This record gives sequence, C-alpha cells and structure tokens, in this order.
Amino acid sequence: MTDTWMIVGWNILIVVLSIILFYWFRYGGTLSHDDKPEWDTIPTVVKEDIFFARATVPDLCALETVYKNPLRSEYTASEEDINDAIKRIVPNEFKDTWQQLDNPLYAFKKITKGPKIKKPKHIFFIVGESIPQWSLDETHKLLNICPGLWNFKSQSHTVQIPNFLPAGNVSRPSIVSLMSGIYDAGLEINERESFWKGVFPTSFAHQMKRLGYQTIYWYGGNASYGNFNHFGKAQGFDRVESASIFCGPDAPKTWVGVYDHVFLENIEQQIKSINEPTFHFIYTTSNHGPYKMEDSLLDYDPEKVMPDVGEDLRSNKTRNKELATYRYSDKAIFTFVEAMKKAFPDSLFIVTGDHSNLFGSLNNTSLIRRDYTLRDTFCTVALLQHPDLNQDMIVSSKGTHMSLMPTIIEAIAPKGFEYYSIAPSLFEDQPETLVTPYQWITDSLIGDVRGDYGESNVATTEPVEPVRPIDNHADNARDWTLLTMWLINHRG
Repeated sequence: MTDTWMIVGWNILIVVLSIILFYWFRYGGTLSHDDKPEWDTIPTVVKEDIFFARATVPDLCALETVYKNPLRSEYTASEEDINDAIKRIVPNEFKDTWQQLDNPLYAFKKITKGPKIKKPKHIFFIVGESIPQWSLDETHKLLNICPGLWNFKSQSHTVQIPNFLPAGNVSRPSIVSLMSGIYDAGLEINERESFWKGVFPTSFAHQMKRLGYQTIYWYGGNASYGNFNHFGKAQGFDRVESASIFCGPDAPKTWVGVYDHVFLENIEQQIKSINEPTFHFIYTTSNHGPYKMEDSLLDYDPEKVMPDVGEDLRSNKTRNKELATYRYSDKAIFTFVEAMKKAFPDSLFIVTGDHSNLFGSLNNTSLIRRDYTLRDTFCTVALLQHPDLNQDMIVSSKGTHMSLMPTIIEAIAPKGFEYYSIAPSLFEDQPETLVTPYQWITDSLIGDVRGDYGESNVATTEPVEPVRPIDNHADNARDWTLLTMWLINHRG
C-alpha cells in the first residue's frame, strides 16, 4: 500500500512540476504573467528584422493564437461578394464605374469649400490610451479623474462631439485606421509587408503633406511593435519616432512604453526647435494595464480627489489604481497641451482616445446605479480646439474616428483642394446611421453589430432599457471590412 501511495505521490509531483515548468518557459523565466518579458525588452535591432521579429513570438503562443482565432469569413469571401460590398458603399456616382478606377478609394474624392480657420503652423493630433467618453459626462464628473480633459472641454474655442465611436475596440485597429483612412477591421494590414510600400489616397499623413506639413508620428513606446516603423512611413510620415529610443534606455517605462510625462516632456523640447509647419500624430501609452506605476508618481488620494462619492468607490484599491493612472495620464497630456499653446498659440489641437475603458467597472456602485452601457463600453472622446473654432461650426453630435481627418482638412485647406475620405467632415450633415466594423450609432441610439439590440445615447446613472427589434447593421459593417479585403487581395 505504501508503494502505491509513493507512486501516486510521485506522479502528482511530476504533473505539478511539469505545469510549473510549462508556465516558467511560457512566461520567459517567470511564473508571473505581469512580469514576463515584453516587446519593449527586446533589442530594437531584433524587432526591425523581418525574420527575427516574428521569431520572438514563442511557438506555443503562436499556436494558441491560431487556435483561438479561426479563419474569418472575410478571408474566404469571393471576388463577387467583395465587389458587391464595395458597390454598396461607394458614392452613388461610382456605383457602376468604380471598377474602372485603379483603386476603389479614389471613388471617395472630396473637394474642399474653403478654410474655416487660419491655417496653423502646428497641428497636434493626440491619441490618448484608453480615454472613455463617460469620464467627460456629467454622470461621472464627481470622480474627478480627468480635470485636464474637463478644463480643455470648457474652453471657449473647444468643440466636442459627445457621441463618438472609435475605429477599433482595441488600440491597434484604431491607430491603423486613423493612419490609413480605411478601417483596418482587425485584419492587421500594418503587419503585411505589401502595405509597407505605397501610400493609400486616403492616408492621413500623406494628405497633410500635400497641404504643406512635415509629418511626424510620435509614439510613447517602440514603433517597431506592430511594424509601425514600416507602415507609418508607407502612410506618409516623414518621421516615425519611438520614445523607447529617443528618451534613452534608462527612461522609466511600463511594458507598453515610456511614462507619459517623460515622453511628452521630451517631445515638447524637440517640437520647440521645429520651425517648419508640422503635423504631429502623438500616441501615449501609460494608461494601460497592468497598472504598476509607482504610487508616489501617481500622487493619488481618493479621499482628496473624489471626496463627494461613496465609500465603496474610495476604498476599492484595484479600481483606484486604474483611475489614478488615468488621472496621471490626463495631467501629462494637458500639461503638454498647455506648453504647446503657450509656444504656438495658433495651433490646432485634436484630442481623442484609441478606445474606451471601463476601469474595473464603475457600474452598480453608489455613483452609477446600473450596469455598464454600450456608450460606456465603446464611446471615446473627440475634442478640437483652435482660436477660430466654435461649437456652432459642428452640425452633428455624432461621429467616428474616420470623421477627424476630413474635418481637419476642411478646416484648413484652400477652396478646391481635392482629398479622399470614406467619411464626411463634422462640418457637414452626417448619415442617419454611422457604422464601423464593430458598432453603429444614430442621433439617439448606439449598438454593437454583433448584438440584437440598441441603447439610448443619453448619459445616465439609471438603468438603460434595450431597444428591440432593431437592425444591427452587421451587413453594412461587413461591407467596410470587405473594402479592406479588396485592398489586401490587390496588393499581391
């Protein structure tokens, strides 16, 4: 009997040790997921090599990714299916002739009506990591987690689009879409070598160059992650700058990138020495899990920051760590904005987020007496500021990431300037329903294309009732994805 138990015990020990060893290798020499080596720890020379960059992904991780992500239907769509989709979304005058164009994106040509503001020397297009619209709603104001954003919003020459959808539910599709002017739709066109050459007619930086601007992509991490060093240059950026390089190897960083205040202070000094008109695409990183920044740096006391909310919110340490990081990032961004306004008073500022964030979920608390809504889950912010802007210029309360580029061009370009955009500017009436590959939004409702209901757009602390039956616009969302699929198929 003793021998039997020894054999059982030995087998259990072997199994346990095998599991521990598996995760030790799986996490690169640690048993903690949070402490595992990340992309920023890999030397840049390795990341920028096509073969070795791919080899840094462990085989187990690669197999896991393949297993969890079955082949999407868009990849197997027929040429006829794709062509029909494009016919449905191109402007009416090209319904029957778009195939005569070299690229269907040429069907989305627009002509400016004349500038609305004095052309600025510097344009600052700031994408903050995980900035949710709910943090700028009156319902959540007592949290006091983004005073910089609230102050920026309140200034007389700031315009806001309060019902605003991102181009992606996570960072990568949003950034790729903003750069390229088309919906990446999770197809990861930035990772495809065929897209590292040749610019889209809709590309943001490319069109800003045509308006006389030098173009720079300032990233708080390492742009080689996702091959943005290649993709960004292909989309028209003169320079693609990585904070992990120009801030130096000793700069404090999270696993995503250099601390926001260090990154932004560094580029502030660089920008002050630039004498030519420049379009700055700036993307921060610190407001991102696993939220391990030092408490001393965050300088966050919930008793002082949010004295008027319930104890249930002030005492939740995990949630407050996340809110503290957001508040830190907000301070870093708007300290930078104020410095740039002082140095270049005629500047145009655009502030948005790559996507929303629920920060540990504030729903069903003493402040928010309901479950989280689709507005909470998906909507990010959209704010524009220039000395000549006022809210009356914006004719709609809704928009998407794809609305921003045409709005900037229409604001500054001379009359008759030709450009390409799949969305209208915010100076124009918007379609009744705006659809991205993920969500849809009207003047009063918002929905997920994967769902069977819609919800009110109104910010509220009370429960929100779903609206059924409803068109979830899944077919229209797929059409935009198939436009990108056409570009993939014809890039060879």
